[in-house]
Amino acid sequence: MSQDRFGPLAVRPPIELAVAGPARPPVGARDKYLRDWTVVRRARFNAAKRFERKQDASTLAFAFAGVIGFLLPVYTLLFTDAVSMHTKNVLDFTAYVTGALSLLVGLIEQAKDYPAKARRFNQCARRVNVLARRLAIFARHPQDLYGLTEDYERALEECGENHDDIDYAIALAQQQLDDAMDKEGAQRRLAQLKLRESVTIYWLYATIWILPMLVGIGLWWALYPESVIR
Repeated sequence: MSQDRFGPLAVRPPIELAVAGPARPPVGARDKYLRDWTVVRRARFNAAKRFERKQDASTLAFAFAGVIGFLLPVYTLLFTDAVSMHTKNVLDFTAYVTGALSLLVGLIEQAKDYPAKARRFNQCARRVNVLARRLAIFARHPQDLYGLTEDYERALEECGENHDDIDYAIALAQQQLDDAMDKEGAQRRLAQLKLRESVTIYWLYATIWILPMLVGIGLWWALYPESVIR
């Protein structure tokens, strides 16, 4: 008969069972969420700033409509002797067209309520920022990660509108600028995207301010009295 290896009267040591604690979320998934949320937060902040610039541009259109529509005709009245009738007519035409277009575009853009959109995107970005901080500091268990993702989806849903592609592209460039070894190349890419954003905001205003002036110059040259040319 084989003898027990603990001895006939020996007491077996108690068997300790490992207590299964809550599993931690995968580090890779958590880091991916953190990076994605950081980019989205930047995209939302970029969208808020873009809407603020659109609001400023529409306000400038109102101001420009008043200035060009009032001061230029007054100038032609005050300096009637120094300006020919043909030049006066062309200046008045250019002022009226530019002022009317500026007023029309300004009214259309003001009706889009850019300040409310900017506030909404700014609030959404702040909420995503808080969630990203909680994810980086406190998320240690899967249930924490699941709860944060639900709060994140709710924050985006309450915003009611998604950011544009240019906002996300700039956010990615900003993230790459923080991570890249080649800072100069990343900075150049970011500058190109911001220039593209500015073009998308201001091209319409530049068109309605420059095009009437070019048309006025063409009319002045084409309809210039032949007697004066001779």
